[in-house]
Amino acid sequence: MMMQANDTRQNLPRRDNLLCLALLLVTCSSVDVTAAEIYSWTDENGTVHYSDTPPANGEMATLEVEEIYRPGTADTNATPADEPEATSAASPEEEPAAPLSAAEQRREKLAEDRAERRAKETETEQLCARHRQRLEQMEPARRVFYTDAEGESVRMDDDLRVSLIDESRDYLDKNCKG
Repeated sequence: MMMQANDTRQNLPRRDNLLCLALLLVTCSSVDVTAAEIYSWTDENGTVHYSDTPPANGEMATLEVEEIYRPGTADTNATPADEPEATSAASPEEEPAAPLSAAEQRREKLAEDRAERRAKETETEQLCARHRQRLEQMEPARRVFYTDAEGESVRMDDDLRVSLIDESRDYLDKNCKG
């Protein structure tokens, strides 16, 4: 008999904990927030604040939040396609974008430089390929024919052929790898 009384007393705190946990889960799962008001204001130091309670001085902007993010839910930042704001283009009346920070300006400058460098590298590779092709065609052959402006096939004289070969070799030596 004595053994059963001790077991009951030991299980009592465990049952109370489980009951509290179950009550807490039921309470938390029943809360469904579909819209919330967020207040935004700037203090005297220029710092922007966001809160769910309005500031004491009353100078603020109210932001409507349609959906609160909850882990495991779909992307809450996506707007439904039937809303007019999501489908219309930006109107010219909207205020212009804020000026870029110094870091953003540096990033944009680096991206532009990188794009220019890639374009130049691509152009150089194309010119290298053309000069290599010219050498492959002109070096082994003594007689080189080309089509002139009238569409006639004409034999290139040796002086022109040698000067073009020298030009291609110089370009490849100065600008091309391998």
